[in-house]
Amino acid sequence: MSVSLAEHRLGSLRWIVLTGPDRQAFGALGEHVRGELAALAEAWPALPRLRRHVSGPPGRDHLAAVRRATAEAFPAEWAELAAFAAGAGVPPDDLGLLNLRGDLGLVGGEIGCSDLGWRRERSVVAHNEDGALEDVGRCALLTMTGTGRPPVTAFWYPGFLPANAFALTGDGLIWTVDHLPVAAPGPGAGRHFVGRGLQRTARTVDDAVAYLRSRPSAGGFSYTIGDRAGRVVSVEAAAGRHAVTEAGPGRGPLLWHTNHGRYLSGAEPEADGTSAARGQTLDALGVPSADPDPSWFLDVLTSPPPGGVRSDPGPDGRGLTTLCTLVADLTAGEAVIAPRGEPPVAIPLADLAEGNPRAQSNFETADRAGGS
Repeated sequence: MSVSLAEHRLGSLRWIVLTGPDRQAFGALGEHVRGELAALAEAWPALPRLRRHVSGPPGRDHLAAVRRATAEAFPAEWAELAAFAAGAGVPPDDLGLLNLRGDLGLVGGEIGCSDLGWRRERSVVAHNEDGALEDVGRCALLTMTGTGRPPVTAFWYPGFLPANAFALTGDGLIWTVDHLPVAAPGPGAGRHFVGRGLQRTARTVDDAVAYLRSRPSAGGFSYTIGDRAGRVVSVEAAAGRHAVTEAGPGRGPLLWHTNHGRYLSGAEPEADGTSAARGQTLDALGVPSADPDPSWFLDVLTSPPPGGVRSDPGPDGRGLTTLCTLVADLTAGEAVIAPRGEPPVAIPLADLAEGNPRAQSNFETADRAGGS
């Protein structure tokens, strides 16, 4: 089967639709972004620090162990990254190191995101994707289709496997991802590779939970997962251990997560980060008496502190920056996506998963305020 690549826009957000077998498609994707990646490779601030960390013990030993575990457990995902590197003309060892950065026991630095999950009569999964200021305008939605599996759309950082932000599938499954800092990695594979494999495998919440429990990662991610049946679950997966919490009767309708373990030890908030403060804001939210609509979630995630958890860089341009906000209304079958500083756009979840931009429309928050 031949590979095709098309570019669209969802509002102002770049949207790449990639059709064809996985390895060939990732090679074509690398060729497509070769020029921009050549410039980007000079601006990856984490790379020098990572190189120093793995130049001797314990980082060197962690790298050897996680590379071996990843290559053995996720050969298809490893081959995708290698094909992308070849197409982009970027050293594969550099991309491998970047994609394993959370699995090497190196903590510290500004990494963050915030999640909300809701289940009562309505089910919602919502996410702030926080990155560096230089990532504004670089990232894209990436749809992968024509693989013989249900299509997948993910938020993508060029140079990385599309597994560390949010993803949704043609089966109606969606999950959002938060970094968890792990200073003592476990014996598992790289967390980005585990996350990419999840896109190939899971079709329901139960599938996703079973997959994550059976495929340990060396580092840590938390996942907020929802499906078309309306279930909403939080899974912390860190250093080979897992904790599962489900929204709904008994637990309450509202789940939240930032960048530290709420249910697992060994993923404590970083002292110089904002995870604990964002968590306090979300924990203090009043639970609406009626099911809130997407505007309520959008307001929490896109408002600055103290009322919300939007991240903004400091005067020097450093610090976390909210790049994009997603609100997925599983009950209505609609997503709302708000790129930083841009009006939100609504699109059916099915069209977003399939790479179809035609059904997008402006989302008027003033006309669609939620219950409180």
